[in-house]
Amino acid sequence: MNDKLIERVCEKCPATQWGKKSICSVHNLHVGKIDTCPEWDKYIVSQQGLKDHDGQIAFVDLEPAMEWLQRTEEELRDYHFMLREIDRLQGYLEDAGEGTVGAYGIDASQPKGKGKNGDKTHAEVVRRERKWKRLSKLQETVKRIDQAVEGITDEKEKTVLDAIMDGEKNNFIARQIGVSRQRYYEIKRSVIIKMAWLMYGNDEVS
Repeated sequence: MNDKLIERVCEKCPATQWGKKSICSVHNLHVGKIDTCPEWDKYIVSQQGLKDHDGQIAFVDLEPAMEWLQRTEEELRDYHFMLREIDRLQGYLEDAGEGTVGAYGIDASQPKGKGKNGDKTHAEVVRRERKWKRLSKLQETVKRIDQAVEGITDEKEKTVLDAIMDGEKNNFIARQIGVSRQRYYEIKRSVIIKMAWLMYGNDEVS
């Protein structure tokens, strides 16, 4: 993917003066050794969204690409909260008795709750079912994030990603990794784009 971005972005970037030299004056590196660049990120989100398909750059519609980015950033920011909420909901359903988690759990093919459930009011049954559906959705989102995290290999990006998922503030993260706010936002933008692709890049686009 980087090779395509070098061809499409670096060739026109004044920092490289492509054709005269292949050293980027911003990164102070040969373009082939650059891992991320804010100009690449801008290109990805502006040119109808780029995605890597079998080693080739393919275009997707702008609307779903932007939706993926926004959804990914929100879910990463809410990751710490989602873990706490999963624990809370599991505790509620376990305390409700009748093996509610087992009856309505993710491994069950259909609800099997019996016993005291039959004596509960309809409103209580509906309430429990609503909580179970929310629990299931949160678990699915957390699983999707956890799987995508394994695809992030850059150490600074992994550090930023972990801190975001822990609920840390932007300024605090920048100080912790010892970079300027501008550089931090460049790293953050890069990791969110990568996570969006890893989390939603294989979804069907309507």
